[in-house]
Amino acid sequence: MIINLIPSMKRTIAFIIVLFLSYSTAAQQYSGTSKTHTITSKVFEDAREIRVFLPYSYTAPQGQTYPTIYLFDAQFDAMFDMTSGITDYLAQIGELTEFIIVGIKTKHRPREFTPKSIDERTVSDWENTEIGKAYLLENYLLQEVFPLVESSYRTKPLRLAIGHSLGGTFVLNSILSHPEMFKGIIAISPNVSYDYEQLVHRFDAYFKTHDTLNKFIFVSAGTVGNMENRFAASLKKLDDVISYHKPKGLKYNYKVFQDENHSTSPLPTISQGLMAFGDLWVMSETQKQNYLNDDKQSFLSHLKAFYSDLSNWAGFEVLPTVDEANMFGYDCLNKDPKAALNVFDWALNLYPNDANLHDSKAEAYEKNGDLKNAKLYYKKALNVLEKNKATLHPEDYAFYLETFTEHLKKLD
Repeated sequence: MIINLIPSMKRTIAFIIVLFLSYSTAAQQYSGTSKTHTITSKVFEDAREIRVFLPYSYTAPQGQTYPTIYLFDAQFDAMFDMTSGITDYLAQIGELTEFIIVGIKTKHRPREFTPKSIDERTVSDWENTEIGKAYLLENYLLQEVFPLVESSYRTKPLRLAIGHSLGGTFVLNSILSHPEMFKGIIAISPNVSYDYEQLVHRFDAYFKTHDTLNKFIFVSAGTVGNMENRFAASLKKLDDVISYHKPKGLKYNYKVFQDENHSTSPLPTISQGLMAFGDLWVMSETQKQNYLNDDKQSFLSHLKAFYSDLSNWAGFEVLPTVDEANMFGYDCLNKDPKAALNVFDWALNLYPNDANLHDSKAEAYEKNGDLKNAKLYYKKALNVLEKNKATLHPEDYAFYLETFTEHLKKLD
């Protein structure tokens, strides 16, 4: 049995062995790439940098599109590297879809992350620190960053935001100030105490007139340190507001991490926040097994319904990645080989230029005893592989060539 992962789950066993024998080597081989862009910002009247991480599969011949994570405080390289590493790891083990990650580097956190204050005491509380100009960062994103990223890279119309502390304040505020900016947010130990809990009051007022919020929100707090506990107390009030109103369409998680302080909370929050989004975006093993065991409805119809429902929530057409589509075929193959052919047909309709899908369909024909069509699709796999040679990494091309050739020889 052969399945796609990175670059193909046909290499799953080999990948796991390599992972345990030499993790650093495997990580280098399958890691993504990053580059820095400098933006001459009219909004800030200054040169600003963003850092962009592309997943390993970005150069694959399918040319698929990717959702985007916008990470704030990316001037802290360790934060960016940790986030891209966690995201990449979760994607490679199948818990999350792959993302392009855009790191937003900030020069004046209080000024750029905080909304305009409402309470007259707030400005004096912050003394000589400039605050309340989150609209500048919002305009920078909307007018300069998003257009650059979405014209330079193959992006889906789905943006997530991750912010820590005042960065968490900013991403929470964006839900109300510019709901079109992000479909979901992960707010790590956000400063909801800011401006005498402005966000608590504004979310409460919003939900009194809006019963629906089609967003993903994951918020967290630690339990160690005076500042963290002060932020946590305000965040609990926001949680009470959201829990009371229960808006339709909202995918909401509130986590308190015991024994974590303000500096250590990002690690568990980013990991668990992304896994929570993965639970929404990636079909779970339990769901798959339930669909496979349903005698009244075909597995393929369940798949289409799953992605239809997800598309309705997301606001655009959501489809499985090529690796997910291939995996669905193999999930079905052992249970119902004939039905698996329909799943592979669906996958090939989505990704007709994927050599591995042709090879997988050949295996399905072989399992159904149709050796004539099995040979035909093994040959198609080799033909498509040759057409894609220039776009593949040399080691991937060599692996696929050897694998597909061996499969064809078995039938001669």
